[in-house]
Amino acid sequence: MKLFLTCLLVGVSLMMAQNTAHVSVPGAGGSYVLGPGDQFTMEIADLEELNGKTHRVDTDGTVTLPLVGRIQVAGLTLPEFEASLNEKLLAELKEPKITVTVTESISQPVTVIGWVNTPGVQRMRGRQSLAEILSQAGGLKPDAGYRVTVTRQISVGDLPLPGAKRDENAGVVTGEVSLSDILEARNPAANIAIMPRDVITVPRAKIVYVVGEVRKSGGFTLEQKNSLSVIQALALAEGTTPTAARNRALILRQVPGEQTRSEIRVDLAKVMAGKSGDVSLQPDDILFVPNSVAKVIRARAIETAVSTATGVLIWRGF
Repeated sequence: MKLFLTCLLVGVSLMMAQNTAHVSVPGAGGSYVLGPGDQFTMEIADLEELNGKTHRVDTDGTVTLPLVGRIQVAGLTLPEFEASLNEKLLAELKEPKITVTVTESISQPVTVIGWVNTPGVQRMRGRQSLAEILSQAGGLKPDAGYRVTVTRQISVGDLPLPGAKRDENAGVVTGEVSLSDILEARNPAANIAIMPRDVITVPRAKIVYVVGEVRKSGGFTLEQKNSLSVIQALALAEGTTPTAARNRALILRQVPGEQTRSEIRVDLAKVMAGKSGDVSLQPDDILFVPNSVAKVIRARAIETAVSTATGVLIWRGF
């Protein structure tokens, strides 16, 4: 995977009665809230003791600084933290000019839900891209979909995705990313920088199943497509076996709102010979190719086909 890291640096300028401060942090503006584990540096004019040194917020949310002492940091926005520093340093400097830079942000949560191996809350470690966060969540499951939804709070910033939709009432903006663009390096800009409190949703892929007397039984993802023809499905399954009863194949289709499946008879021999029209498979359809020599009760064979489809390997790449 070719990763493209998008770096975003937002500066916030505050004008106060006795000082001018500049606060910058990767991936966030003045709404950034400090938390345990976050790392930062400070630059203060005429106070070399504090300049350029790295400080990390302790697990109890405090930090100890020269000339300042131990102060509470967790829960403060950057402007609030700057104001607290300003108050502490007024005894040392008449007009402090403070620049605070968060160099590592590990307290900010990002939620990853859906078809990843480790769904849940992830902690950002500095500037991270969508691909990096998905990797941090354990990567995609075999049956993960090809389009990922990113939801961002409007207060945090814009979502640089084509067609992103804003919901002013909910205070969020939502957009979609094609994983194919990222995984195949088609569009590196799609590998956007993730911001704190983003919600990344990975849906389940649309799948059709081919089981029974085929050479590669399994589930096959549809990628961007909404359907797959019988011939295409057989091609992905590498064809039928010599013992297949091709004239007695069945498509088992879920009946909406019910636990049962309808049965659609398909003569694969005629379809493959061009004597009958190809049939379109829908997501979650099961194409069952029975054995021509096995003497089994028809109902039992269908039951076996359905139970087999639930445990087959999922093949990607179509």
